[in-house]
Amino acid sequence: MNVEFTLEYLDTLENYQQILLGVVASCLLAVLVRYLLWVPMKWLVGRSETDWDDDLLELASPLVNYSVFLAGVYFTVLYAVDETSTIRAVSATLLIIILMFLISRFLSKSVSRFLPPVIETFNERAGAESAGLSTAITVVIKVVIWGSATLIIMDTLNIEITAALASLTIFSLVIGMAMQESASNLIISAQLLMDKPFEVGDKIQLGAPTANPLIGVVTEIGFVSTKIKTNTEHLVIIPNKVIASELITNFARGGPGDTPRRVNLRLDVGVGYGEKPSHVKQVLRDVVEECDLVLQDPTPKILFTHMMDSSLTFRLNCWVGDYSDEWVARDIIMTNVLNRFDEENIEIPYPHMQIKYETVDEEKAKAEARAKAKAEAAKEKRQVEAKAKEQAEQARMAEERKRARASMDELRVMLDDEELEDEKRIELSSELLALEDQLALSDDD
Repeated sequence: MNVEFTLEYLDTLENYQQILLGVVASCLLAVLVRYLLWVPMKWLVGRSETDWDDDLLELASPLVNYSVFLAGVYFTVLYAVDETSTIRAVSATLLIIILMFLISRFLSKSVSRFLPPVIETFNERAGAESAGLSTAITVVIKVVIWGSATLIIMDTLNIEITAALASLTIFSLVIGMAMQESASNLIISAQLLMDKPFEVGDKIQLGAPTANPLIGVVTEIGFVSTKIKTNTEHLVIIPNKVIASELITNFARGGPGDTPRRVNLRLDVGVGYGEKPSHVKQVLRDVVEECDLVLQDPTPKILFTHMMDSSLTFRLNCWVGDYSDEWVARDIIMTNVLNRFDEENIEIPYPHMQIKYETVDEEKAKAEARAKAKAEAAKEKRQVEAKAKEQAEQARMAEERKRARASMDELRVMLDDEELEDEKRIELSSELLALEDQLALSDDD
């Protein structure tokens, strides 16, 4: 009854009185929404620890207040003004334009407030540097927002927008064709940043080892290009599109989780055919164990690899904890190998010419012969000791590989169980991979 009475009472009022009453009611409704809905929501948002919801509430507050008021005025005009009246059409159109302006303003400010921090966070996680990218993306999105609002307003005003849309389409095609290369590079860059084959500070190699590759440290990763600093202090700027098509070797990612910068160091050493392999291997093993830069886990391996025309070749296979120490470790090991070979009287073959002649000083010749015989006797003694140590080392390695293969067989049987839980399967697979790596450490490639 009260509603019917109110409607009957409103019908008795003049149009201007109905409009005035509707405007006042719209103001009261906006105030009511603000205090009954917005104030509690502001109190609730204020209790959260994040800041983004406070900023969003601050930006949305004017939009909600004005939208409630404008909606009330709009329905007031629809109720109070005759359908055929020009005032009604003009008022409704004006209110829609104002509402579109408020919505576009809210979206534009939201983009300016929230998009830069999001891009900055993405850059930090991806390890990329993108100065100016945030501004460029913000401007493009704002242009799209205000352009869409303008087209909607033009359509509301019954302005023909077909020609504008056609012109905009042609313009977009021209711009798209002109920026095709840049857009392609940008998409590839985004894929590169998501895949993250390297990070700032990583030492990488671009290209196959046989194709004169570029080697350097990554100093900056952008959305268009990546900057690499070479060993000769040259800064090389490479488009990400080129990097995406190249073979990438990351020296900082090859090792396990606790030593990701670990690098394998291999040296081939040649000795004369008169040397005993066990003696040479023991000397090389001693040299590696004395180098502080070489890791003892994985255990360094000394392998007899080749029998050349005039030399026996041994491979020293070890690991350095940080690839930045690779050349220092190489220098220390090669220097110590040379010194120890000289101490142990181990021959390093090289092309030479020997001229024999009759000596005049017989006493000197006899002294040299005695010294040589003494050195040979000491060397034979060391060779016998080295042979015993080498046999023990070979037995230990054989037993270690036997246990590793047995463990791998047990793990494979356990992995064949279809009822095995996913977490346990992942754990067993990791153990199997670690054992395979352990066996592969002794393999020569």
